[in-house]
Amino acid sequence: MDFTEHEALCRRCGMSCHFAIPVNGLAVVIDALRCKFLAQAEGEPGRYHCTVYASRHSVAPWCHSAESALAAGFLAQDCPYARGHKGYRGKVRLSHSLLRQVLPAIITEILRVGIPIGADPDRVRRFLFDAGTDCTYTVSADGSRYLFASPVSPTAQAVSDSQGDSQSDSQGDASADSYVTPVRATARRSSSLNVLPSSD
Repeated sequence: MDFTEHEALCRRCGMSCHFAIPVNGLAVVIDALRCKFLAQAEGEPGRYHCTVYASRHSVAPWCHSAESALAAGFLAQDCPYARGHKGYRGKVRLSHSLLRQVLPAIITEILRVGIPIGADPDRVRRFLFDAGTDCTYTVSADGSRYLFASPVSPTAQAVSDSQGDSQSDSQGDASADSYVTPVRATARRSSSLNVLPSSD
């Protein structure tokens, strides 16, 4: 097919431009965790567009072509570009009720490994805050991810300081990293997840 026909296959669902989180063997997407250059289409719920499409491969080096996204499993499970590829397992978007069930597992994974550098950390931080987890973030040492952590509460810091006073002579000054601790959410796993079709 020619370029126009190839482009016309895209439903503009934005699934390939969302970073997936593994939950019970599924690659789950949430709206907060998407490429920072992906914007929602005005007046078209569930539709997205790339704000740097013409130069996306140079501006966003994490961007994939439809072919490479298909090979890596980065397209929606029911994406038109995946038709004819038997057994293809791609990304899924869960219904609201199922998403609520696995939300603790999603939060735990974000706090455990961070998010890719191509995502918008402020959008993810707002998502975590709305879910009850107030975080700060930093860039990982290799520059590939944003890592999230929660400030230690004043009470916990006072306890830490009193314990550290007796060891300060032998250990020297504490690093800045000692003033933040990762937040852990308790993951709940669902034995069976019904996937919401990506018909948007």
